Order: sequence, then C-alpha cells, then structure tokens
Amino acid sequence: MRLPTRIRRLAASAAALLCAAGAAVSQARKPTPPTYEVLRASSPIKVDGRLDEAAWGAAKPVGPFVRNRDGAAAPVETEAKVLYDERFLYFSFRVGDENVWATMRRRDQHLWHEEVVEVFLQADPRVPNYIELEVNPLGTLLDIYLLDRRKNLPYESWNSAGVRWAVRVEGKVDGRPGDRGWTCEIALPLEDVATAPHLPPRPGDRWRMNLYRVESRPEPLWLAWSPTLEGDFHVPPMFGEIIFSGRAVP
Repeated sequence: MRLPTRIRRLAASAAALLCAAGAAVSQARKPTPPTYEVLRASSPIKVDGRLDEAAWGAAKPVGPFVRNRDGAAAPVETEAKVLYDERFLYFSFRVGDENVWATMRRRDQHLWHEEVVEVFLQADPRVPNYIELEVNPLGTLLDIYLLDRRKNLPYESWNSAGVRWAVRVEGKVDGRPGDRGWTCEIALPLEDVATAPHLPPRPGDRWRMNLYRVESRPEPLWLAWSPTLEGDFHVPPMFGEIIFSGRAVP
C-alpha cells in the first residue's frame, strides 16, 4: 500500500528532524578539548628522567588523564608537563604504577601493545601531518611521522636525529606488584616540526597536542589528556591545544 504523497513528505520531514536532533545531542555530549599554556624554559633541560629541574617544578600539569573512549576518571595517576626553548619542546611524565611492565627494547617496535606514554603533535591544523612519539619503561623509543590520520611513513624510514629521552623506574620492569611507578622525559627538536608556522614558536602560537598512556597490567587501560571518545588515539580534531607563552620559568 502506497501512502499519500503528503503523509510521505511529513514522515520524511519528521525523520530529518529526529536525525538533526540526535546529531545535536551527540555533539553537545562531546567535551571541549582542553588547552594548556606552555611556558618557556630559561635554560636547557637536562634529559635524564629525574624531573628535578626548577623549571619542571614551576610548570603546571596539563590536567588529569581520563579513559580515552568515554572520558571517565582513570583509576591510576598520570601527570604530564610541557616546556619549550629555542631548540626543543620538552615533555615530562610521572606515571603511578604498582606493576611496571614492558619487554620491547628495539627502537620503532610496536610499543603500544605493552605499557607506554605517548605524545601526538600537530603544529598546524590546516596541514594533516603530525608526529607521534612513544617511550616505554625500558627506555625504548618509537618515533613516527604521519602524513595524515594513520597514514604514516614506514616506521624505520623516519627517525628524529636529535630527539632525546630518558626514563627512571621506581621498581622493576617485570609486571609484578611492588613498584611505585616511573618517570619519562622527552626533548623533541623543534626542527622536526616542519609544518609549524613559526620556529621557534612565537608567544600566542597554538598547536594541537595529545598525550596518552597505555597500561597493560593488572588490566588494560587506554588513557588520554584529551579523550578522542573512540577506540583510536589518531583523531586530530579531538586533540587538545597548547598555547606558547612568553613567560619564562627558571
């Protein structure tokens, strides 16, 4: 039985209104990505994993890490900070973990399958390129240059020549209970961030950034500073935003 044209048009209009309303509700539920002011380090940071420089003490944490898929509170503590100077963008992580675990020791292995901290950096949202860095508790590094979302150069074809990184573990990297956690420090050369409008960044420049943590034991956790609300970390529009400051720290 074919409905009259007028009824079919009314039904189509109602369906369109329901779809629009559903999209609006879905959009309203999405959190606004966070922002973070990156202060300038007055002197170069010694990358040794200790995080004992006065500059780190003066920098504020980016904010809480939450579950990436839904933004719910995380059951473990993760603290991260960011600083910059003329040559480097510095990242620090302080990871609370009672059973630190990792086995991969070769650069550019798939570290995300174990326990790791991660940095995603997109200097210009108009250009889809971004950089991904990962470091595990054994001090193994994965560095990737991506041309677009999940369109990376072959892992071993691009390695940052000047990147520096270090970790320190309070315990043993064996997955057994009894540890306190670990710290990580990364210095990314600004020259690697080829798409940045200005190098070094100028006060007021805004880049996209996200920070992640993958935990495997005792249960799998995928944590983010700015949750993508998907089962995927590679969602640049959901990255947070960093704003470079002219204010300097000791």
